[in-house]
Amino acid sequence: MLSALQAQFQELRVGLCRAVMSAHRRVRTLDGVIDPIAIGALAQLAASMVIEVSLPAGLHWSARGLTIEHLQEGNAEAVALARLDKMDWGQAALVGVPVTVTDGSGKEVARAVVSFAVAARTD
Repeated sequence: MLSALQAQFQELRVGLCRAVMSAHRRVRTLDGVIDPIAIGALAQLAASMVIEVSLPAGLHWSARGLTIEHLQEGNAEAVALARLDKMDWGQAALVGVPVTVTDGSGKEVARAVVSFAVAARTD
């Protein structure tokens, strides 16, 4: 599914990931809107990337859950913005990464929280 998204990263740094996906043929439904499953996959991709670049060395993560609310249909493109404000990585924890998905005009089409288990690396 991730290769079908053809997402591009507009910004990727510690604490923030902005990923964009156009409404190309592989992610559209029969009525021409972006499939909600593709929007969910884009949100999970943005959250996974922000946690990957934000974790300090010696820690690893694994995805544990996704909660998503679709607010309206997305038409031309979808922009997922994931933010991670956590700076204290002293102990293992379950971390929620909030993601907002907007369309090309800036209207919110979905919001999600992707949960990750973060723990010390054992290898």
